[in-house]
Amino acid sequence: MHGENPIRTTFVFHPPVDNALAWDLSLDRLERSIEQSFPDSSAKSEGDLGPRPAATLSFEIQIAEGVWIEGLATMPFEGMGSVMITGASAVEAAVFAAWLRDSFVPSPELVEFSSELAMNGGDESVWHLPESGSVTDIAEALQRHLEVADHL
Repeated sequence: MHGENPIRTTFVFHPPVDNALAWDLSLDRLERSIEQSFPDSSAKSEGDLGPRPAATLSFEIQIAEGVWIEGLATMPFEGMGSVMITGASAVEAAVFAAWLRDSFVPSPELVEFSSELAMNGGDESVWHLPESGSVTDIAEALQRHLEVADHL
């Protein structure tokens, strides 16, 4: 699941900026969905975290034999929030992103993303997750994003 020295960063997946309630996010529903889809996963409500309190769910899922990723979902307002995958390569994050797009959000065009790498470089642009395609297609989109962000 790793290329040679892949860029690792935090990826942030969120609904469209102009339709922040599009996912109608519920952390309880997200937790149940993760546990059903990833049987060896763990998820835990962290309560309200952050300088502007937001309900938070941390989770860890196995995406391949011996490969785990960690994530954090935050919901600052009812039905509105985002999901982060921390310290992941594009290939690793793509597994979760494909699941999010295909199994959790109400419609595949409702997933946008950015990364800590891009934001630290001052890039506030929003990228759209491919509305269809395989995990490989998503990994390629995430990798293109990282390559652009790495040259800021």
